[in-house]
Amino acid sequence: MTNQDLAQKLKDLRDFLIIAGYPEGHATRYSHIARYIEKMKEPATTMMSEGRLGEIPGVGPLVKQYIREILQDGVSSKQLEFEKDAPISVLELVRIPGLGAKTARRLFQEFGITSQAELKTALEADVFVDAAGIGPKTLATWRQYVG
Repeated sequence: MTNQDLAQKLKDLRDFLIIAGYPEGHATRYSHIARYIEKMKEPATTMMSEGRLGEIPGVGPLVKQYIREILQDGVSSKQLEFEKDAPISVLELVRIPGLGAKTARRLFQEFGITSQAELKTALEADVFVDAAGIGPKTLATWRQYVG
């Protein structure tokens, strides 16, 4: 796994945790660590094999464990723990331009939307007509993206 792949997994973990209801302030550390990893010249896999993941700024014992799990298995126990609160498919929502983790959390919590396919169905059913903070431009962007 490249550093860029690992960084993307950490950014996805951040988004997923926010959508699943984990405190945003705590989840944000994963994107900070991801930015650092993206810039590292040394592969994180090398650092792991040498027992040096803790040298990455912001990486303590638990995050080191999560990074090791991601590098070895492609998924962390942190993600698995929160999959009881939200399906991993909710990450599809943040792939839509302009739709961030907090909006995806709202779509999941208020409307039960867990995927782009479900968002498309909700758009077709005009579910968001009276939804505060979701205006015509936003709806047009979502419709354009999900078909």
